[in-house]
Amino acid sequence: MLKSFLSFVAFILTGLQGVAAQSYVMSGIQKTDKGQMQYEVLGKVEGRYWIYKNNEGISTIAQYNDQMQLVQQNDLVFLPKKLNAIEFVTKSNRVYAFYQFQAATTVYAMVAELDEKGQLVGTPVIVDTAEKIRPGSNAKVFNLIESQDRSKLLLFSVNTTNAASVKVKTMALSTPFAMLNEAKISINSQNKKSQLSDFALDNKGNLFCLRNAEQPNAAPVVSLLYMAADGSEVIETPIVNNSLVLDDIRLKINNANGTVIVNSFYATEKKGNIEGMYTFIWDIAKKQNSISNASRFTDALRDAVTDKRNLKNAFDHFYFDQVQPNADGSFTIIAEAANTSSNRNVFSRWDYFWGGPFYNPFIFNYWNRPFGFYPWGRLGWGMMGPWGLGGGWGWGGMGMMGSWGWGGMGGWGIMGPWGWNSWMMNPFASFGYPSVTYSAGKVAILNFDANANIQSVKTIDKQQSDLNVDQFIGYGQINNADGTNFLYYQKSKGVKQLVHQQLSASGTIVKGNPIMINEKQVEWMPRSLKQVGEKEAILPYQSKGKLGFAKITIQ
Repeated sequence: MLKSFLSFVAFILTGLQGVAAQSYVMSGIQKTDKGQMQYEVLGKVEGRYWIYKNNEGISTIAQYNDQMQLVQQNDLVFLPKKLNAIEFVTKSNRVYAFYQFQAATTVYAMVAELDEKGQLVGTPVIVDTAEKIRPGSNAKVFNLIESQDRSKLLLFSVNTTNAASVKVKTMALSTPFAMLNEAKISINSQNKKSQLSDFALDNKGNLFCLRNAEQPNAAPVVSLLYMAADGSEVIETPIVNNSLVLDDIRLKINNANGTVIVNSFYATEKKGNIEGMYTFIWDIAKKQNSISNASRFTDALRDAVTDKRNLKNAFDHFYFDQVQPNADGSFTIIAEAANTSSNRNVFSRWDYFWGGPFYNPFIFNYWNRPFGFYPWGRLGWGMMGPWGLGGGWGWGGMGMMGSWGWGGMGGWGIMGPWGWNSWMMNPFASFGYPSVTYSAGKVAILNFDANANIQSVKTIDKQQSDLNVDQFIGYGQINNADGTNFLYYQKSKGVKQLVHQQLSASGTIVKGNPIMINEKQVEWMPRSLKQVGEKEAILPYQSKGKLGFAKITIQ
């Protein structure tokens, strides 16, 4: 009897420990943090959680302990008040700040090293410069990209002064930003509206991207570009497709088996329903296309992702979030359903077909979702704010930057690797403009075999909506050995909670214990979640128009 009682107590204690492990700890909101504060969660350095903040041009590093108490905050006085861009490379006991600013017609790319206390080590160093940039353009000229294993670091820029010959300059860097080698690459472009997008770096330092050449009254001609690590070789491979209409084209490197995967939803006619997934796989060692396949969605798959009777448009509102490749060549695509509506119109994915003028594939570097954005961002509002993509609308020939001679991404402000407290609000929701409802629905987890044939689909069943703002919908991820953990914010009948569901390593969906939210006048921003440990993440929240941060711990 005693043994049974002790077993029962042990069972209860084990359950309580599991529940306790699923928790959150909130920081306070600093008085110095303004309503329009920009921020970036940098990660965990020497046991402290680092958050970069920018309040009206004043940059600081805030450090929090395990209880999310502010223990140190340093102003980065070496930074100019007006920056074109800033991003960080975080190591176990060091952080490197890579930033750009403009003086007259020159844009400077600089790097500064910060020690474990957030203090400047030595003096900032000039990495590169770009000349003849229009004064006041706020152009982000230089782009920093890191390989998956973090062994390779590349700085590159795109010059489109000559439309017939796009220039790509690359600089391979060591961790302290010392130059290892430099290459200048010319890409012949007969079409003045040719665009480069979806840049990715493999673990050997080779650079890949997509080239999109626009055609009148037709889909763009899309090709894959391979640029050797030393700049000695450039190979362009057309993504030949004679019958399918491709939309939402994305590139992903599979370092485990040495391939590049290009995926796209497809329709069989313009403004038609999404019919399936098109996949183009390129073998890096053989330097050639190995697989091209269009995998059609069956009615059974469509029925799994929708609650409606009309199965034809089941995938029409789904957009890429992530591609997870496997060593055997199979891969998983994670996509989320998203749409907007108002009393005047409803968003359609075809409004800005093929990405549209606002599509900028390099914005996917922030947080932990490489493809994480909502489609209405293409319209210049919602997630990317009323200012679209800043000073210019894209890479080189993608927008106004082409006329300035350098391929930048426009102003850094609202779209760098940042969060912004209130920039997601629809600026047109008053003054006679319609109110907009933003909705984020189910998450579809699509599994494909090594030949790019779809095998199965699973779903995270959720439905979120909000009026005129979209930062409180969507989800964040924590990836670890147990699987992919999805966290999203849900409000229902006065109950607020962070719902936890896991895609386990075996491929099953496991529902975790929800994290109950007790605070009033607090809204949570799941898409801004940043993983900082195996089972830890920092999640921003908003209270009375200002930002705070919470540490989330999952089982």
